[in-house]
Amino acid sequence: MKQIKKIAAAFLALIIAFGYFNAFAIESQAASKTTTYVLDTKKGVCYPTKVRAGIRELSNSCSIYLVNEGDYVASVKSNSSNLLTKITGKAVYTGNEYTYVRLEGDKEQKCRSRSTITYHAKKKGTYTLTVTIKNAKKKTTCKKNIRVYAEEYATPVKTLKYAGKLYNSIGTNLFTKKSGKLQVVMNKGFKLQKIEVGKYAEKAYKEHNPEPVYVKVKNKTNISLAESTKYKANSYSSPGEYYSYESEVNYDYLYPVTYVKVTYKDMKLGIVRSIEYELYYKN
Repeated sequence: MKQIKKIAAAFLALIIAFGYFNAFAIESQAASKTTTYVLDTKKGVCYPTKVRAGIRELSNSCSIYLVNEGDYVASVKSNSSNLLTKITGKAVYTGNEYTYVRLEGDKEQKCRSRSTITYHAKKKGTYTLTVTIKNAKKKTTCKKNIRVYAEEYATPVKTLKYAGKLYNSIGTNLFTKKSGKLQVVMNKGFKLQKIEVGKYAEKAYKEHNPEPVYVKVKNKTNISLAESTKYKANSYSSPGEYYSYESEVNYDYLYPVTYVKVTYKDMKLGIVRSIEYELYYKN
């Protein structure tokens, strides 16, 4: 997530939007239970025990990670005709190559393959996906069940509004008002935990790609957007065999950027995560 945010900040012409159409939001993990992925150490399978599906969203998906070389996802079945599902992608890593899955407590597990499971719910309800795992000899090693909670939307934030203007993924999201009310409305099944507003400080940072400084704010209160497009950062390199350097980097973006981080709890999955938005001020 940090790398995505740094690229977005570096170019600023790229508008990453989220709101009622929030498929392109930057999602980050908060300091709590953040995932339903578990590892079956005996069978070498990493999978989510619970997921969400939005009946208005066609691109709901999750991944199955396999630790043992040669294992593969043979099939996925739904327990209802109201939940369509399909294996839509497979990636196999050989030799010294691996992929990683992040488990609870920021633990990373090295895996030899990853399969993408896509599903679409036609009606609201609770369903079950059954994933069958086989080994290189095509023998079934195990089956894993994934609980699917289907509601109108699987995304947490219904709307985000600043200064009376909706934030959405199909607009330019340039705001002409320097200050205004910030209002967040959550979709059903998601509970708002906190809202933080982040800006780059005017002082020079002692790192090449600094993070914004965040301040917690209340919902439905006025905030002010960042006004400066400029800040400085120091770039360092450790002394090497042939060269070393220390330099100052000056940034001057096209528009000032203000970050809004919304932390929420998914009441069905029991996890806490954060969504980050970028507000640009047309000064």
